[in-house]
Amino acid sequence: MIKAFRKPFMSKAIILISILGAAAQSHASVSISHGKTLIPAGTALSDQDLTIKNDKLAFSLAVGTPPPWGVARGCIIDMANVKADGSLSNDRVAFADFIPNNWSSWPNTYQKVDIVKDSPEEAVVKVTRDFGKAVISTEYSLKAGSDRIHVKTTMTNEGEDLIDLQSGYTLWPEGGYKFAVPGYAGEEEATVDKPIADRFVGYDEDWAIALHAPYFTELKYKSRDLYLKHSLKNSESISFEGEYQVLGSGDISPVVKAEIERKQLDAGSLSGSVKTQDGKSVEAPAVVILKDGVPYIWAIGKEGSYNLDLPVGDYQAYATAKGYSESRKHDIRIESKKGLSLSFDDLLAPGEVSMQVTDAQSKAPLDAKIQIESGNKPLIEFLGAKTFFTELDEIGQARFTLAPGDYQLKVSAGANFVSKPVLVDVGIAPNKTTDVTSEVPISTYPTQHGWYSGDLHHHSDVLEGSTPPKDLVISQLAAGLNVTFVSDHDSTKNHVEIKALSDKRGVPFVPSIEFSPSWGHFNPFPLDIGAELSVDPGVDDIHTLLKDMRRMGATVVASNHPYIPYGYMSSLEKNTVPGGFDPAIDLIEVNAVVDYQKAVEKARQLWTEGLPYYYTAGSDTHDVWNETTGLDRMFVYTGSKPDAHAFAQAMKNGRAYVSFGPVIYPKNVMFGDTLKLAKDQPQTLSFDLLSVNGLKSVQLIGKQGLISEQTLAGETASVQFDVPQESGWVGLVVEDSQENKAFTNPVWLKMVEEQQF
Repeated sequence: MIKAFRKPFMSKAIILISILGAAAQSHASVSISHGKTLIPAGTALSDQDLTIKNDKLAFSLAVGTPPPWGVARGCIIDMANVKADGSLSNDRVAFADFIPNNWSSWPNTYQKVDIVKDSPEEAVVKVTRDFGKAVISTEYSLKAGSDRIHVKTTMTNEGEDLIDLQSGYTLWPEGGYKFAVPGYAGEEEATVDKPIADRFVGYDEDWAIALHAPYFTELKYKSRDLYLKHSLKNSESISFEGEYQVLGSGDISPVVKAEIERKQLDAGSLSGSVKTQDGKSVEAPAVVILKDGVPYIWAIGKEGSYNLDLPVGDYQAYATAKGYSESRKHDIRIESKKGLSLSFDDLLAPGEVSMQVTDAQSKAPLDAKIQIESGNKPLIEFLGAKTFFTELDEIGQARFTLAPGDYQLKVSAGANFVSKPVLVDVGIAPNKTTDVTSEVPISTYPTQHGWYSGDLHHHSDVLEGSTPPKDLVISQLAAGLNVTFVSDHDSTKNHVEIKALSDKRGVPFVPSIEFSPSWGHFNPFPLDIGAELSVDPGVDDIHTLLKDMRRMGATVVASNHPYIPYGYMSSLEKNTVPGGFDPAIDLIEVNAVVDYQKAVEKARQLWTEGLPYYYTAGSDTHDVWNETTGLDRMFVYTGSKPDAHAFAQAMKNGRAYVSFGPVIYPKNVMFGDTLKLAKDQPQTLSFDLLSVNGLKSVQLIGKQGLISEQTLAGETASVQFDVPQESGWVGLVVEDSQENKAFTNPVWLKMVEEQQF
């Protein structure tokens, strides 16, 4: 962060509300309501919050309620569509607003809220906040009859020149699925030049919200953030404009209709019918439009028919439906102010798979994850999944729907750690059930050696998470994890349910929470069941937060992804942490989905200083169907099945290692222990190593760096290392043939007099 942002964070922000227009409450087409949100399951709960509503949608501004992730107050935290009966749907977003510099820490001291206009025709609310020495003013406008919230933000720099900022609007849906900027599906981040369309859509079967962002040049977080890369000199201003479009179904064709209107494009229309090969009408068909070979938009029809507007141009189109096969693709040309008719008559009705997964050695049923390796993978995710799990109550059993066709399924049970995935070929026929069996060879059973593994950064269905508790538990078991774990942002709401599900399967549950100020995230665990947050991560300092974590029962506190832009260590370097450094943290996270090398090096630096800050690890999974639970994990030595406190205490003692695949069994020493050394009395350390992908190398490292290295081959190896004759520490780095690594906590070395040995 640049110097202009380096000002102390005030512990409490000032909130000012003024009414510049008509009465604060209106019961006509557009209204503004004060107080707790009208939106079911909404999170704006303060008497100071505002909800703006018309006959199409409603949204709430967090004026008094703390927003998620430590964002400054004065932003959208609830959004809903109006249903056909006039009632509001459940809240659809966790956060939808302007971000001034890519989720960097946000020094903020005030929010000023002005109701500029409150009439039956339009409501306008202006929110002004500071961001260090910059002033950010956003106007939220909603007109009668509109399905779009217009937002305009002006950012004015009153301090030193700001360079290399990435600012713009974001849309973080609460659950559902994501349709990225066309042409950038699967891209975590990208610089974008002349995109096919300038929008991102969150959606499910009964809703959709689009962020229209005509200014954007950069996308982050799989298009949920659409930024402009810019600089801002002293006294300069820059403005951004966008729209949030709220729809009451998964038919997103109105999104392209809004683009046509917004950009004043020449357009035509496409319509027709959709039938199966045997002539039956498809009740709710989906027609997908591709432009330049990539998905552009889709329409969901009714009673076998569909229609949508499209800008003039060349496209491809195909039809499908829930569980149905896809039609062949048709080349089409849309002409100005003309309608084109295109019907489809070659769909096949759904089929089913019934699968049994077992351990190839013991023949016992296995929890497993099943993915489509090849075959039909529906673009519209509510029409069909590409990832499935065995049942929680019926171990090893799975039953799911697939479109007819030939498939290769990948069956995983502890994949990449204790087994390799198994590939199964299967053909699916319409209206038939196909029985499939799969045996997975298991190479090692860590719990038989006293080791229990956990993915210690995992989300359920709170805020932007989309994994219900039951799916979280089965996903973690299918990953071969031996404890269940959850760490939702500033929430413990799912602890009771996850514990009950874990208890039913006899698996230890480690409850956590991710404290989420804008300057660093932290996982304290285990928490007392029923404990709730009593601080405000948006304004309270590090010392207050840590005190609350201990009050909630935590044995250990982890600094999550410490070197990302809003990580604790990064923010300390920028001097944007309220309260500065507090030594009361215990663990440093190796996060699987960000660059973790600086975190690894920081831990080693602290060990060299003699400080026992140990590793933790987690995948940061929010969506178990599209992300990988247990991508990395902690193997923790407890000897026998632990409860949550014993598991955490073993981590606090350093008796653990991080792994992306390799498995390590120490033979004559334990990580976290101290080995006493005497002069001229050499000692060796012995380990058994395993990787289902084949071992490549093992390194012994210490305070001076690399001490010794051995090249390996095969799935297993027994290794020995001579111990350096000096005080300090040593640890292992094990790498397999696929470049997956494991990093151990240190074995401490202490030179003593010979008579003390």
